[in-house]
Amino acid sequence: MHVVLAEIITELERVISRLESVIPSNEPFSIAQGNWSFPGLTRSDLIAAARDIIDLIHERETDDLGDSESLIRDYVRRIQFLHQNTLQNVWGQAGQAVPPYMFTLQGLRIVLAPLQKTNAQAEAALMLKRVTRQLRGMEGRLNGLEPRAGALAGMLERIEQANDAADQLPTDLESLAEARQKIEESVRLATQDQGRILDLRSDAEAVDKELRKCIEDANNVLKRCETAYSAATSVGLAAAFTERSEALSKSILYWVFGLVAALGAGSYFGSRQLATFSDLLTKPNVSSSVIAPNLILSLLSVGAPIWFAWLATKQIGQRFRLAEDYAFKASISRAYEGFRREAARVGGDLEQRLLSSALNRLDELPLRLVETDTHGSPWHELASSDVVKNSVGAINNIGDQIKGVAGKAVSRTKFPKVNQDVAPDGS
Repeated sequence: MHVVLAEIITELERVISRLESVIPSNEPFSIAQGNWSFPGLTRSDLIAAARDIIDLIHERETDDLGDSESLIRDYVRRIQFLHQNTLQNVWGQAGQAVPPYMFTLQGLRIVLAPLQKTNAQAEAALMLKRVTRQLRGMEGRLNGLEPRAGALAGMLERIEQANDAADQLPTDLESLAEARQKIEESVRLATQDQGRILDLRSDAEAVDKELRKCIEDANNVLKRCETAYSAATSVGLAAAFTERSEALSKSILYWVFGLVAALGAGSYFGSRQLATFSDLLTKPNVSSSVIAPNLILSLLSVGAPIWFAWLATKQIGQRFRLAEDYAFKASISRAYEGFRREAARVGGDLEQRLLSSALNRLDELPLRLVETDTHGSPWHELASSDVVKNSVGAINNIGDQIKGVAGKAVSRTKFPKVNQDVAPDGS
């Protein structure tokens, strides 16, 4: 056996001893460590890989390594480095240590493949030499054994077939070596693809986590947007009602100023006309033709301010009711969102009842507070009032009441006369 092969066997034996000492369990690395990135190999699998190469070297012993001697010799230091640096990390970091170990042994096996083919050719040549010697011996015997020539012819045919098979044997072994190299290349590519697939899987899981986080953030933002939209709706509605209420309140001030001005004007013109009318009445022999125009002028001077004061009073009352209605609706709009949260927290049908109540209040038309009857003047309103109508009805009933009273009085005066006439007849 070549000295390089002996050194390789020695280093492989050291590797086997090292594996038995650094790996405490024969369980698969992935299951023992609970790590999906570790290979599912055991200590026995790693030892068997080294043992197979040792058996291969023993089986194909040779003293001539040919052109592969330098490459095979270099594997001595490679295996030594594997023994000193890689094997001590096999148990704790199998995902990183096992592939270098297996790839190194696989490379050694590939380097030894030509040696295997050379040995097969030597065996075939040796077999051919033995067959040739046998043929020569048999040829000498055939010269003296003519009767057995037929049997020898058949034997010779079989020997030729064996020779052809021996010639084809190196070709078959070479085909097997090429097929093995293709398989090993396929395994290497598959291992690389597996690594890429695992990386892609890790990236996909990271992207999935990011997408789930984005979905969760989007849902939270959507909830906040819905809450903000509800709050904005309530605030906007409340602002509209408040704006309308403030506008009505400001207009009330104008009408109050107008009412005060009308009352002041009425007092001023009324006092002047009253003084003039009083002076006129104090004069002797004043005719009715003079009093009547002054009375009419006094009424006209006071009537316009009174008319405007009546209109201002009605406007102030209606606008005050409308302003209070808008202010109440604004307060409902502002407080609705807070009430809704509390109702949702309490549960039950309280939230639905709150919504129904709020909608009922907000759906009420402001025109319900405005009087449906439109009067052109205070006198028109006075004539349409229930007091005046009842008074007119009472006046109409006075005649009937007088007739009834008169009838009763007449009947009371007749009954005594009848009694006077009857009394003498009874005596």
